[in-house]
Amino acid sequence: MAITYEENTAIFESVIYEDEVVEFRDFLQEKAGEEVDLNLVACEDIHLAIIQLIMAYKKNYSITYEFGEKVKLFQRVLEGFDTSENYCN
Repeated sequence: MAITYEENTAIFESVIYEDEVVEFRDFLQEKAGEEVDLNLVACEDIHLAIIQLIMAYKKNYSITYEFGEKVKLFQRVLEGFDTSENYCN
């Protein structure tokens, strides 16, 4: 698996494909209400379904990100997501 879990941290490595969606969703549901840390330092790319789960969690709870030195497209998307402009409650 390209996502590993340690307490409230999800560590993303390589490319995250859609086959990680269910396990990542379960992790977020288990942590609902708690701050979650996403370590994306070694991540090369993320499937859109995973990004949607991250944004949905961030709409209601706290998420911190740790990115690598090279700015990737998914980083721009996640950092640019403004929960005040999302009306999908």
